[in-house]
Amino acid sequence: MPREVFLVELWRRYADAAEEIRVKRYPDYVKLKARLKHYLYTIRVPPDVADQLIKEYKSKNKTINEY
Repeated sequence: MPREVFLVELWRRYADAAEEIRVKRYPDYVKLKARLKHYLYTIRVPPDVADQLIKEYKSKNKTINEY
């Protein structure tokens, strides 16, 4: 079962340790998912914040899959 977090700073901590980051776009928000060894951590953010986070983690050479 995934765990949803509500603070971007907390999700970034998980994303730094993630094996993979998944992106699912919806009309009103973007769901970012950080896949760790035991859990999947998710956060819902506005599209502009999501684009900044995706750009940041692409520069860190994280695997990013968009669905």
